Amino acid sequence: MDTRPTILLVEDDDFAAEFAMELLSTDYVVHRSDNGRSALDAFPELKPDLVLLDVSMPGLSGYDVCRMLRTDMSVVDLPIIFLSGKVSKEERLTGYEVGGDDYLTKPVVAEELLSKIRLAINQHAVHQRLKSDMTSAVSTAMTAMTSAAELGEVLKFVRRSFNCPDYIALSREILDTTSTFGLEASVQIRGKKETVSRTGDGPCSPLEESVLNNMSTQGRVFEFGSRTSFTFDHITIIAKNMPRNDPERHGHIKDSMALLAEGADARVITLDKQVAMAKKHETLLRLMANTRDTLREVEQNLQTQRELGRTILQDFLDDLEKAFTRFGLRDAQITELANLAHHATKREVALYEEGLAMKERIQGLLKQLENAD
Repeated sequence: MDTRPTILLVEDDDFAAEFAMELLSTDYVVHRSDNGRSALDAFPELKPDLVLLDVSMPGLSGYDVCRMLRTDMSVVDLPIIFLSGKVSKEERLTGYEVGGDDYLTKPVVAEELLSKIRLAINQHAVHQRLKSDMTSAVSTAMTAMTSAAELGEVLKFVRRSFNCPDYIALSREILDTTSTFGLEASVQIRGKKETVSRTGDGPCSPLEESVLNNMSTQGRVFEFGSRTSFTFDHITIIAKNMPRNDPERHGHIKDSMALLAEGADARVITLDKQVAMAKKHETLLRLMANTRDTLREVEQNLQTQRELGRTILQDFLDDLEKAFTRFGLRDAQITELANLAHHATKREVALYEEGLAMKERIQGLLKQLENAD
């Protein structure tokens, strides 16, 4: 295969054409057209690296041909060198205006023509490489921006998920986020409270729910057909239209979806903990209410017992004094028995006061729990 650059020579003068072809054939593949129309017809198939274009030709002039070539965006920067016997500034300006890169007057000096062609082809090659590098750089930048945008959506989801009070609200946030990636998806949340399976249209069909159940055992990322599942302990997301025809974007989407699933799984764990804490809190509140009721009953019983104890002790002392008189006891004996009775009375009062102190301590603990709540 000939790797030499290709030149399209458009020249109606046979002598000038033969001169140019003989001069250039060592380093270049040269194709000649003797008029503008045939040159335009041959151009798409030849795809030359440079065009040598005579200005004065019957029919379409060189200027006409150049102007028509430049309307094709694929050859807008192709090097075109005019060859002309006209040397005026006006002719050169016209050549520049229609899109020419250089303008050589006839008779052409061989060394100058070779130098101009070599320089133009080299510059065009450099330009094409730069253009390719720029396209690649733009593509890389766009990919990076797209990836950053997808990551931004995942971060937005994490922030919004903090406000989700239950599994249904969380599943909606997940599906809203997948839709920003251009994906149709279904999600299953397996929490301690219940299992929720939903699509963007509402609850899943029995068949789709069974597929979600099956995917929950297939590992973190599992591809089947046109779908991909992303699974963690408490969640499975199935994306139905992953961009398989774009490997680079497909890879970025997979990474973003895995992050989304992981963030959602963490939120499910937090929701379950919040539910458990709410139940404990509710139980504690009921216990505190029961304790307050019990304390009120204890206080009432203590007061009743205190009054009854006072009555019993007073009756006992009265009966004891009467018994002293009947028994004919000596003064010393009476005093000793009276002291024993008063000592027993003090012990009963002290026991009652201990009960009151314990009640007050329990009430203090209840107040601390209420303040902590």
